[in-house]
Amino acid sequence: MLHLIRIGFLTLLTSVLIMTAVQADDHGRYREGQHYTRLATPLPALEPSAAKHEVVELFWYGCSHCNDFDPYLEVWKVKTRADVNLVRVPAIFNPRWEQHARAFYALELMGDLEKVHTLIFEAIHDQGRSLHNVGSMARFLGSHGIDEDEFREAFDSFAVETKINRAKQLIRDYQVTGVPAIIVDGTYKVTGSSAGGYQQLIGVIEMLTKD
Repeated sequence: MLHLIRIGFLTLLTSVLIMTAVQADDHGRYREGQHYTRLATPLPALEPSAAKHEVVELFWYGCSHCNDFDPYLEVWKVKTRADVNLVRVPAIFNPRWEQHARAFYALELMGDLEKVHTLIFEAIHDQGRSLHNVGSMARFLGSHGIDEDEFREAFDSFAVETKINRAKQLIRDYQVTGVPAIIVDGTYKVTGSSAGGYQQLIGVIEMLTKD
């Protein structure tokens, strides 16, 4: 019980510090060509939405940098405005990454993604579980109340296959060579290294979606 209280307290404290730091940042110091780049060909929004801005995150569950960035993005997502729509896209550079992408889209199809998105990061990076195939992923998800049979069926479904093909094309269209990467309004690309850190990455997102 005390362990859970401590985790909750640290999580709340971290969230407050991140939000305070981001809000206090001087967004005017982020410059195109240095902290973020413009895509050669702007791309349309991925999802129909009434939001004015779309922020696309490209990530891989097995990426330690994505795991480090995820808490920053989760805090930003909670506090962000209604006119900004966040879309997550699992990056696919090899067959192993595709297994995690299939799991992501299967859970999205089932409506269970938000329940376990962060838990998958924790299982891989804090518990040392690779979750490298449908069997290991299904067993892990089953321990968290996800229907294993439904997950296995969705994993190899036509709907997921379609999303996998789109995700592979997006990597090429966005000219992404590493993750985590952020695409704002189909026009701007920013990474943790280009921005100067994850807090700064959130600052660039805030600046590009300010109006």
